Amino acid sequence: MNTKYGLWMVGDQQFDNKYTALVYASNTKQQVRFWYHDEVWEKFDRSVLGKIPLKTLYKERAQQLRDKYDYLIVYYSGGADSHNVLKTFIDNDIHLDEVCVKWPEQLMNGKFYGANSIDTSAENYWSEWDYCVKPILEWLRDNRPNIKIQIQDFIGDPSSCAKLLDYSFETIANHGFKAGILLHSQVSDSEVEMLSKGKTVANIYGIDKPILTIDRNAETKISMLFTDEALRTVVSSRNNPNGAEVFYWTPDFPLIAFEQSYQLLNYYRVNTDKQQFLLYLGHPDMALAAQVQQDIAKNIIYDTWDHRFQVLKDTNDSKLGRYYWLFGHSELTVIKEKFIENVVSRMGGISDYLIKTSILEGTQIKSPAVSKSKLHAIGIL
Repeated sequence: MNTKYGLWMVGDQQFDNKYTALVYASNTKQQVRFWYHDEVWEKFDRSVLGKIPLKTLYKERAQQLRDKYDYLIVYYSGGADSHNVLKTFIDNDIHLDEVCVKWPEQLMNGKFYGANSIDTSAENYWSEWDYCVKPILEWLRDNRPNIKIQIQDFIGDPSSCAKLLDYSFETIANHGFKAGILLHSQVSDSEVEMLSKGKTVANIYGIDKPILTIDRNAETKISMLFTDEALRTVVSSRNNPNGAEVFYWTPDFPLIAFEQSYQLLNYYRVNTDKQQFLLYLGHPDMALAAQVQQDIAKNIIYDTWDHRFQVLKDTNDSKLGRYYWLFGHSELTVIKEKFIENVVSRMGGISDYLIKTSILEGTQIKSPAVSKSKLHAIGIL
């Protein structure tokens, strides 16, 4: 059982496959909890918080990965998390072998959308190629030619793509059956090449900003937690099952997640009007609170963030806003049909209390509810 990327707990039973955990929980009428190296966070010495700058910790984490692997690939999306990872390597002259961007070639060429710098809805996500990703890749090409740039087209030929969906549903990291499953099941073509040469390869993902909760019945205690939803984008390939590396939420360097959370706690202490966006059970608008937390965090914990164009996060659980084009064009029907077939067939036996339901073009689509870890205390508000 591979525990590196978390486990799902149903009672005292452990599963490294969320779908299997959901089936077992449905049959035994139990809940599912996400375990993510609980003992590491529980034993952490919080007395060191506030003593080392985050910029220093990021540098040390980058060097830790450089020392561990022969070949380093950073998966770049243009967002604050992956941008900070990339800048950490570059600004500290720590050699990075490759930057990989997962992006459909058809969209890079302007098909299915038109670049729009005003619209910040999730449906306009692909404009981030024009305003966030492409400029950085051009800068790397001109200023860091020793870093390989890899564009990984995760769609390609629609018929071939549809055939890959079966495999993707079997191998996706946490089996969150969302429209972005194709993106989340592929890695750079360079990985196979490097592995064939006997090299160790790290697939580095900028996961993730802290998620803070408040216990209003315990002296307003603030804690952090982890979710399988965030970690579903961390792709562990069949040929390199332990090669995916989470840059921030890593048990190999727990001080980063704690220090990020501690810096945010200090922010909320001062900015009392923002405390309403700390999460708690029964919060009237969890989605909005999570979005605001994300926006606040990137300005506090990353001094590399340059306020570039960004769209809002998706809120639909099945037809993610950013993937609307997959379902709206007749030439991609084969992908849509295979996606729906997989979701319907695999989620049919899961109990309703473990899922979220939405409607996709008249079809009821079920997806697993987000599973959360234990709460890990940071301090008092």
